[in-house]
Amino acid sequence: MSLPATINSQVDPAAVTRVTRLFNNTLGDILSELIQNARRAGASAVDLKVIDADGTAFLAIADDGAGIEDPSVILALGRSGWGDEIARREDPAGMGVFSLAGRDVEIRSCPRSTGEGWSIRIASGDWESGAPIAVAPCTHPFGTEIRVPIDAQWLKSLETIAQSAARYCPLPVRLDGQDLLREDWLKGAETIIEQDGVRIGIYRNYLHRHFSPSINFHGVTVASLLPTVAEKDRHWAAKIDIVDAPELQLVLPARKEMVENGALQSLRAAIRLAIYRHIQALGSHRLAFADW
Repeated sequence: MSLPATINSQVDPAAVTRVTRLFNNTLGDILSELIQNARRAGASAVDLKVIDADGTAFLAIADDGAGIEDPSVILALGRSGWGDEIARREDPAGMGVFSLAGRDVEIRSCPRSTGEGWSIRIASGDWESGAPIAVAPCTHPFGTEIRVPIDAQWLKSLETIAQSAARYCPLPVRLDGQDLLREDWLKGAETIIEQDGVRIGIYRNYLHRHFSPSINFHGVTVASLLPTVAEKDRHWAAKIDIVDAPELQLVLPARKEMVENGALQSLRAAIRLAIYRHIQALGSHRLAFADW
């Protein structure tokens, strides 16, 4: 074989045969990804309901957002279908729905842009087979609903996992009609600094371990090593709430850790500076000589 004159980046079509391994196939991952999609679609809330259809229990995840205009984006790995503003702010990967890969799924949607509702049924093997899936017209409210069969194990853990997914999410999440508890990620901070598209919460004597979540991305919390400052009688640490900082990126597709890039290094420098400025504002310190 002769050497090619040039090469270029591309995704091999065979990658679609491995999509069931992009995510860990847990209820937590599924709820996290679908709630994020609803938020990006401008939904006012997400409703989680356990329903019975033909003797089978399903978990329905429904929103009243913009809806999905083109059904083909559902199974187009890496093609997100989001507008330019969302793409700029959040770097969506077009992979979140593949958290459902390997499961039987029914999706109904009605886009506000066209008002034309549609539905599809994806069998468990369709995610990797590339087989054509029929798109049928349907009557559906504006927004999207996804149904997935729910077994006894998922049913038992649903409330706990749904609460975890909703806790730091910026939009309401309801389970069987009841609002799930939400709270500010920076609750308990001694001071909060807003700059460069993030909120920096400074904490006194906060016990932070390197594996503890320290950064919140619109409800998805991840661990990252952030600066701390120790005094003789006080210890300072920080947590971050990302608001609009496109350069701060999560590792795709599962979004469980931060990309180590220049923006994250700059954030760490800003955190350290914010902590020292807070200590300065207190009027006295007991820093080690090397630290002041």
